[in-house]
Amino acid sequence: MRRSFAALAVVGAAMCVAAAVVTATGTPTGQVWLEALARALTVAAPLGVALYALRRPPFQRFGGLLFATGAVWFLTTLTNADDSLLYSVGRIAAWVVEPMLLYLLLVFPSGRLVGRVDRTLVAVMVLMVLTLYLPTALLVEQYPLPGPWMSCDSACPANAFMVVGSEPAFVEDVVRPLRDLLVILLFLAVAARLAWRIRGSTRLVRRTIAPVLTVACLRCGVYGSGIAIRQFAPDSTALDVWLWALGFMLALTSLAFLMGLLRWWVFIGQSTRRLAAGLRGHPGPDEVRGVLAEAFDDPSLEIVHARDDVHWTAPDAAAGRCVTEIRDGDRLLGAIVHDRTLADDPAFVETAAAYTAMTLTDHARLQAAAAGERLRIERDLHDGAQQRLVALGINLGIAADRTGREDGEHAAAVMRRLAEEVERTLEELRSLTHGEDPAGLADRGLVIALHAAALRNPVPTTVHAAVIHRHAPEIERAAYFCAMEAMQNAAKHAHGATAVVVEVCDADGLRLEVRDDGVGFDRERVTGGLGLRSMADRLAAVGGELAIVSSVGDGTRVIAQIPSAGDATGATSAPSRSETAPPG
Repeated sequence: MRRSFAALAVVGAAMCVAAAVVTATGTPTGQVWLEALARALTVAAPLGVALYALRRPPFQRFGGLLFATGAVWFLTTLTNADDSLLYSVGRIAAWVVEPMLLYLLLVFPSGRLVGRVDRTLVAVMVLMVLTLYLPTALLVEQYPLPGPWMSCDSACPANAFMVVGSEPAFVEDVVRPLRDLLVILLFLAVAARLAWRIRGSTRLVRRTIAPVLTVACLRCGVYGSGIAIRQFAPDSTALDVWLWALGFMLALTSLAFLMGLLRWWVFIGQSTRRLAAGLRGHPGPDEVRGVLAEAFDDPSLEIVHARDDVHWTAPDAAAGRCVTEIRDGDRLLGAIVHDRTLADDPAFVETAAAYTAMTLTDHARLQAAAAGERLRIERDLHDGAQQRLVALGINLGIAADRTGREDGEHAAAVMRRLAEEVERTLEELRSLTHGEDPAGLADRGLVIALHAAALRNPVPTTVHAAVIHRHAPEIERAAYFCAMEAMQNAAKHAHGATAVVVEVCDADGLRLEVRDDGVGFDRERVTGGLGLRSMADRLAAVGGELAIVSSVGDGTRVIAQIPSAGDATGATSAPSRSETAPPG
């Protein structure tokens, strides 16, 4: 690869020198070396930008196309030669450059045509060159004059490829005006196409293509005005200005390509740093999505979490989206749905996927460690404090019986109340220590566990549920703890709430809704706390989504939707309605 690049660099330098020499030896004006230097620079610009692109893997295909275009543009230097064959080759090369330049404008920066419209525009331009330009080389005595960077004004060499005795009149009267008009219209269509791509694309694409669109629009203006000047004012000094401007257009377009590539490269460097900094500190799944969206400069970016029955379907490329899988070795963790343009830089996308895989794996490892720690605490409490509380409750009951017989009922009642408080403390302790596996949830199902939780809620709570099929254990745990957090939030923060309603149903998986009739809050002015982030993380871990609906004066609705990973056999039957008054 390095040798190939060096060879191309040598070839490019040789073409620049040859362009300067041919121009210098063929220009009869007093500004020989100025024109020679300018001509060499117009050849060097596309070749230099092409070499830069070839050193960047995402742009190597485009770099190869630009280098080929620069090589063909070099051949236009031959229009300064005195030999008729070389001169004719140079004039035909100028025709061939046009469809190549149009192709470059449409494929930048990936080097590939994306949509049907782009392919149609290129096909029309190629067809024009094949039908309205190249055939005329066999019919005309002289090529259109004057032309850019030509040393001759009128006494130019004859066309070496003419095969007829005299030039047909329809070439000058019909073919040349028609093709000039079509070229103007075609480049206007290309500019419109680029503008449409910018309008409907991401900020990264707009940042990259904007310089190219500017130059494409400028070229349309220059080409169109030059044709008008050549037709109506062929002796004016404006014609010389137009010839210089047209000669520099490829160099200017190449600089626009370079600006777009540099903007892309700066974006990739900054995004990689933002990604590394944002994923430091083990963020949760929802926070990972935010970090990636910022790094990719793509607010619509999504993270899809893997399940056993998941199948990725790659989105339509024309829609501007693509899928990058997140893997930990051979294990599929999920996928990133992002801007298709970034797929042209696989190194960056693979780096982002690797960072994300490490973060999600670490997050899962931390959750597993937390679950193990809860089990250890549960065992310690069961073997220690819980047993002592049980013994204390029993002793209080015995003491109450004895006190009732010996010292009166008042003291006995006090001890019984203390025994009841010990029992409530035990219930709360059991609820706490069960952590990831609440009592009754694994054996009797989500609905029964929610009824038990409703009994303990300080705000009167109603549970509505039909016959709910059993779901995977991790799905039922996520739904249970989401409901618990929502009920606790209603008790703590829903000032004035008189009732909480919990609804559970099977709807495209499992749907849970917890709503209260409290004062509500303004979603735009109140940021989510740890509890809301915890609910979102739990649901995201099983592929679910959380929605909070609230406004001042209208209460709050917490909605969880979890897609099913395959229903277990059996169903949980529960009363359709259950009401519980607050304790005390």
